[in-house]
Amino acid sequence: MHLDELKAKRKSSLIVVCTLGVAALFYKKVRPIWMTNLFEGTSLDTKEMGWVLKMVSYTMLGGITAIVYFTINFFKVIYYSVMINKMT
Repeated sequence: MHLDELKAKRKSSLIVVCTLGVAALFYKKVRPIWMTNLFEGTSLDTKEMGWVLKMVSYTMLGGITAIVYFTINFFKVIYYSVMINKMT
């Protein structure tokens, strides 16, 4: 990898880390994961409670996804920083 590539990847990972993983929720590949309604098709999915449970589902899955992507990108930032320091 070239130095410019490493710096670009580190910057991308740093954005995710600084936003506590929330920025990763809007990646094209990640969005379908947290936009899943866990309660769809269950007996709890009624007209009155359906929208509340949908928001609970989105919040729970969004939080879990953000935590996972924060952790992954935190280690990526460290890795890319070490690689950049070795190259300079």
